Amino acid sequence: MPRYTSAHAQGISLVDLMVGLSIGMIATLIVLNVMVMFDARRRTTAGSTDAQIHGTFAGGWLARELRIAGHGLGPLSALGCTVQRAPVGTPDASFVLAPLMITNGTAGTPDTLTIIAAGEQALPASRLVSPYTMGGDLITLDSTLGIANGSQLLLHESGNPDCPLVRVAALSTGGYTVQPTVVSGLLSGSVFGKDSSAINLGALRYRRYSVDTTHQLRLESFDSVLGTWITSTHADGVVNLQLQYGFDTRSGSQPSPQVTSWRDMMIDADGDGIVADSGDWQRLLAVRFALVMRSPQRKEEGCDAPAPTWLAGDATGALVPTEIRLDHLDQWRCWRYRVLQTEVPLRNQLWAEL
Repeated sequence: MPRYTSAHAQGISLVDLMVGLSIGMIATLIVLNVMVMFDARRRTTAGSTDAQIHGTFAGGWLARELRIAGHGLGPLSALGCTVQRAPVGTPDASFVLAPLMITNGTAGTPDTLTIIAAGEQALPASRLVSPYTMGGDLITLDSTLGIANGSQLLLHESGNPDCPLVRVAALSTGGYTVQPTVVSGLLSGSVFGKDSSAINLGALRYRRYSVDTTHQLRLESFDSVLGTWITSTHADGVVNLQLQYGFDTRSGSQPSPQVTSWRDMMIDADGDGIVADSGDWQRLLAVRFALVMRSPQRKEEGCDAPAPTWLAGDATGALVPTEIRLDHLDQWRCWRYRVLQTEVPLRNQLWAEL
């Protein structure tokens, strides 16, 4: 058979090889770019989801605790008195009887929330049948319903700024007397007259919420018997907590309570010239709070994140958009943030007996 030969050599030329490599590199760069963008979007979405989950949990937990605030603290007239649980000089020897207290952080740092409530069902306060002198062996009451050994009784007399917290050591059988655990030096010699209130707090619920340096929502529970704080954490990624009181500042008695002023601190809500007295605490109806959650994923686009905002009371008490400072965080503009805010009515304040 005849053999045919080409005038040129057969195969891939150097030009063909370079074109193929160029196309392959372009395709590889496109695939890598898509993968990088997809991974960045995935991490951003996952980080936002984590922040949302942690924020929802933390916000729900705080809202539930605030709804318990003030439970079983007795008549509203007792609010504002100084609870004395140990002699002067003992750590945490005293605290103000209030459903909650806000401690403002310095220069925009996270606030601290303290919540107080009784650990028992809210029964009407018992009354002293006869005067009781602090340090005495027996307290005679008109009823011991709901009181048990180990219960904590808060004694309150109108006009007395001090309310001692005593622990029941023994309860009489068939009578209305209780034997308190005598604490040496606790308001020794002070007399609480007939008809003074004895409020059964059971196991006192005294808790403090704050944001620690590791960006966790921290809970501290106080053991009023041992005088120690027990610490636990409840949510990650929390970088700020801002709180405000909601007061009814209208003069006189109102048939329908409503919040007319939002404030960072206690004010003279009843207009009697005294700040943080019983009348002011009685006008505390709600709390607003904002949780600032930080995504665990650093921004890829650059450090240009705007300051988060929430609705907060201004100098007049009206709600206006307000920036939340994050200066206490390193390179805070390099992260994404989510703000969860809500207001919680203090139902135990609204439903309390006068």
